[in-house]
Amino acid sequence: MARRRSPVRNRRGRGAGGNGLLPTLSVVVVLVAAAEAVRWAGWAALLTVAVVAVVVPVAAVVVIRRMGAAYRRDALRRAGLDRLDPRRFEELAAELLRRDGFRKVTVVGGAGDRGVDVLGVAPDGGRYAIQCKYYTRAVGPGQVRDFVGALQARPYRDHRGVLITSHRLSAEAARTARDHDLVVIDRDRLGDWLLDAYRLGPGRRSPVWLARLRRGRGSPDEGSRVPEPEPGPGGGEVDGPG
Repeated sequence: MARRRSPVRNRRGRGAGGNGLLPTLSVVVVLVAAAEAVRWAGWAALLTVAVVAVVVPVAAVVVIRRMGAAYRRDALRRAGLDRLDPRRFEELAAELLRRDGFRKVTVVGGAGDRGVDVLGVAPDGGRYAIQCKYYTRAVGPGQVRDFVGALQARPYRDHRGVLITSHRLSAEAARTARDHDLVVIDRDRLGDWLLDAYRLGPGRRSPVWLARLRRGRGSPDEGSRVPEPEPGPGGGEVDGPG
């Protein structure tokens, strides 16, 4: 006679077999959790790289600009810009032109100059007519228009107009200068010019920080030297007649 299986024993057997799923499920959960952790860690790393890629260049630009501003201030101080008078300012411009290879450089500022203070011929033969504004205030649009009018006179019609100022141009004056294709050398660009990071006429320009590193923080190179200024009357706090 066949022996009947106990229902209780059968239920226990099925229960024991079902409990074998728990380790498998545990392993799956752990693997999924690990995969998620790796995925999130990957995104975090990618985000970190992206942030660094943006922040580092921006920080470098800020540092370079601050270095450039400091170098310009130092160059202007060494040139004694704030201790010049209008005539000495014109002579400084003439010396910078000669350093850049200009020929026939002549300071013509004074009575009868028709609004032009310095003349010169660039290495490529281009003729330049320069007006120097030794100002302690911004140059206005009226002064720019007067210079544009002076360039229409017969002696200067074939000359490129250059406006050099010890200060800066107002926004409207800068627009007027652009409209008439004038070259503008304001206080900051003058600092670059003194550093040999800017050249009037044809020639290679260098970033101000590179020009300063090339020269070093000491005295200027022989090829970039400008004469020591002589203080003008009244400490130079005047507006030039040009």
